[in-house]
Amino acid sequence: MCLLKDAAADAPSTTAVGTTSYRELDAIADRHARRLLDLGVRSGDRVAFLLPPSPESAALFFAAWRIGASICPLSPRTPQPLIESLLARLDAAAYVDESGASARSTRFPQIQPPSALLFTSGSTSLPKIAVLSLESLIANAIPALDWFNLRPNDRWLLNLPLCHVAGIGILLRCILAKAAAVLDPSDPGITHVSAVPTQLYRATPVYPRLRCLLIGGAPIPSYPQKLPCFLTYGLTETGSLVAAKRNPPKIDDAYPLGFPLPHREIRLAPDGEILVRGDCLFQGYWKEGCIEKPFDADGWFATKDTGRISSEGLSILGRKDWQFISGGENIQPEEIENALLSLPGVLEAVVVPRDHPEFGKRPIALVRSLHSDEALLKTRLLDALPKFKIPDRIVFVHELPKTGLKINRKAIFEMDINKTFNLHAFSSSQSS
Repeated sequence: MCLLKDAAADAPSTTAVGTTSYRELDAIADRHARRLLDLGVRSGDRVAFLLPPSPESAALFFAAWRIGASICPLSPRTPQPLIESLLARLDAAAYVDESGASARSTRFPQIQPPSALLFTSGSTSLPKIAVLSLESLIANAIPALDWFNLRPNDRWLLNLPLCHVAGIGILLRCILAKAAAVLDPSDPGITHVSAVPTQLYRATPVYPRLRCLLIGGAPIPSYPQKLPCFLTYGLTETGSLVAAKRNPPKIDDAYPLGFPLPHREIRLAPDGEILVRGDCLFQGYWKEGCIEKPFDADGWFATKDTGRISSEGLSILGRKDWQFISGGENIQPEEIENALLSLPGVLEAVVVPRDHPEFGKRPIALVRSLHSDEALLKTRLLDALPKFKIPDRIVFVHELPKTGLKINRKAIFEMDINKTFNLHAFSSSQSS
């Protein structure tokens, strides 16, 4: 089965990626497949590439899959000195970048079936490599066609990199629907857009034909409610989307994201951690030639996200990794961040714990804002948060470290907060 060949047969002249038609994209994939075979790539091997979104990079996915190989896209932001170490971890048989394709020797066994190997953006110091079979990626994409009303000749902006599962999701949905993956954000015919909240802070997309604005990838403090917004929850390990809901009302401190799309199941562990399973779940994590399967006996995967389920569906509370205890109370940084982001002038916010001699940990907020009145922000937060969740300090910054479009919370957590921002250490006499 090849989605691209089917689309090229059914809609050869229809635009596929950029200005390239399905017939032309299919021919590019065939050319790439021949080149990979000439380099010695065989079924079960891994092919890595580092290219921006384009017809060439889109076609590489299908070229690898046609010969039974797995595709391993690298981030265009990867520093050159790190590329070799990533290729070694992937044990790639071939590597493609803007200078061309080259063969590499492999050490580990081949894997089946054809897959995508994606580096996660998790909280560990070394990103994991998630292995998603082609079948699981398709199982994730198919329900989205009806859910987001994607039709032939629609135009979805491909504004997310193809090293990210959300970018791959856009590509596969478009090919399944015989729609176009658009590379030019000024295209007035765009009907669908995917965005992380950071992009919405910078500019609200305005397209006359817009029918779907998909928002996800980070905590969602607010959204443009006059637009056709779908708030979503997803992760690399499920091939992108898990749950989505159109224009949900905010309930307490979070938006309910509805119930899982087809081919997914959700339940909560006793501590509130979100567990998922289904046809779109990944195979496991690639490590030294083996696939580690982090599932329980019933096939559930623990996401490390915390949530709650109500009659409105699943709401996301935050990352289990980031939660800390202050004076015996659990504090979820994302709750405080959402409250900050709801205040006028606040553009970005991240909350981190700082050691405290009496309470163990206390929250400190790093904020990028149009204003810098700490006392005013603290006062306004009292309308949304209990006093023990009000940050002891709000530090105004010009920029926050990022990985792509997301705030790099791990880098901030590893900072020496006192030293970096010239804060005095807490004394035992201080209290919240």
